[in-house]
Amino acid sequence: MPIKKLLFSTRSLSFKLYLLLVILLVISFTGIMYFNITSYTRHLNESVINSAIQASDLIKRSTRYSMLKNDRENLSQIIMTIAKENGVEGIRIYNKPGGIAFSDNLSEIGTAVDKKAEQCYVCHGKEPAPIVLAPKNRIRILTSPQGYRILGLINPIENEPDCYNAACHAHSSKDKLLGLLDVKMSLKSVDEENYKTRKNMILFSSVMIFITALLFAGFIIRLIHMPMRKLARGTREVANLNLDYTIDFNSKDEMGELAQSFNRMTKQLKAANEANQEWSATLEKKVKEKSEELKKAQAHMILVEKIASLGKLSAVVAHEINNPLSGILTYASLCLKMAQNHAPLSPEESKSLIKYLTVIKDETRRCGEIVKNLLVFAKRDFGKWTEESLHKIIRNSIQLVKHNIEIKELELIEEFTEGDDVIFCDASGIQHVFMALFINAIEAMSKGGRLKVKTSLVNHGNEVQIVVSDTGSGISEEILPHIFEPFFSTKESSGLGLAVVYRIVEQHEGKIEVESKPNEGTRFIINLPRRPLRIKEELGADAVKS
Repeated sequence: MPIKKLLFSTRSLSFKLYLLLVILLVISFTGIMYFNITSYTRHLNESVINSAIQASDLIKRSTRYSMLKNDRENLSQIIMTIAKENGVEGIRIYNKPGGIAFSDNLSEIGTAVDKKAEQCYVCHGKEPAPIVLAPKNRIRILTSPQGYRILGLINPIENEPDCYNAACHAHSSKDKLLGLLDVKMSLKSVDEENYKTRKNMILFSSVMIFITALLFAGFIIRLIHMPMRKLARGTREVANLNLDYTIDFNSKDEMGELAQSFNRMTKQLKAANEANQEWSATLEKKVKEKSEELKKAQAHMILVEKIASLGKLSAVVAHEINNPLSGILTYASLCLKMAQNHAPLSPEESKSLIKYLTVIKDETRRCGEIVKNLLVFAKRDFGKWTEESLHKIIRNSIQLVKHNIEIKELELIEEFTEGDDVIFCDASGIQHVFMALFINAIEAMSKGGRLKVKTSLVNHGNEVQIVVSDTGSGISEEILPHIFEPFFSTKESSGLGLAVVYRIVEQHEGKIEVESKPNEGTRFIINLPRRPLRIKEELGADAVKS
């Protein structure tokens, strides 16, 4: 089972290592086997050649005496006898002209051989023929009709003193060679032995490769694959937060040390995790306790802040109302004095009385405006919500302040977007927004200034954007962040104008922003949704005018 797992896990490190070792093993055994077979074949061929040379020399010495005696019958008998030996394919003796003087095949005796034949071409390839032949030039390999190899060996017969001094010979002492001894020996048994040896060596090497590969497989599985699988499983268990898992592997090598280190690590992780959980539980409890304390403190701070704001608001309102009430009280006392005087009023006194009553009327109206703005600022909903034309509301607001614009000789620029300008809103509240912005802009500009009103559709037509800009004195950086705060103003007013504007825009689910620099004018940017869904849902479908 492990071997199957190893063999089929082709992506595992064990398989890659095993494959590398098998490749190295095959290469090593193949190289060694090739070297052994080559060395053995070369050694066997050398032995065969040496044996053939010795056999050729032996035949030449055996026939030498018969040649000296010119005993042709005995020489022929010797050749025939030797030719019957196992492995001898043929024996010939050539005379100097190239004729076959003796042979184991009687039918070819007396015939001449062409000098271009394989056994003659070695010497007669070049003329004159060399007298001394190197051993490698004396050997030739032939193929028999049956298909096996034959070793041919040429052995020169030199003209020795015993030959040209013999009484029976007519050789001249100047002749170096008398003829050639040609011996052919069969290599069939040698080739068979070589093939058998090669086959055995290949079989032996294959068996050794197979056995060694099995040993490698067992070694890798036992010492590498199984420990690595256990380590991998251990890492997966720890990754799944199973910190109770331990690797059951004992060894004194690096794998064993790694397994022991891993087990120690999981124990430490488990202890640290338990400590973290305990600490987290304690921390959660402490955070909850502190959160409760913070909530109580925050509620207390909010209450304190509300009380402080209420006190500040009361003080500001009292201050704002006290001034006109003081004037009303003063002038009312003067009027009362004049009324208590039973004498008819002179023309000067009548004018003074009218003046005093006018001041009382104006101061009373001022108190009414302060109270009205406080009510507008305090309530959450304003007027009736309907679908109205935005441009119509803006033009109505401009019409109400047009007299002030003409008095200051201001330039009015209107840039209204084309198309549908209907929005779902509280028309009186939106008109109050534009009135407050226009009045602030008019008061901030001197004669010859420019007031610009621009509208556009944004957010794919789902919102309208209104930009009211002037060329007035602007607002400083210190004051700019506070202009929407209640009762914050640098003018002699109630200070609720922009705070009310901010509240109305907020009620319409819109946004208002301001950009201003001293002596560079002011820009108010208002974004209003055309269909405030929350307002429509609260008011109901009956509030929408078809």
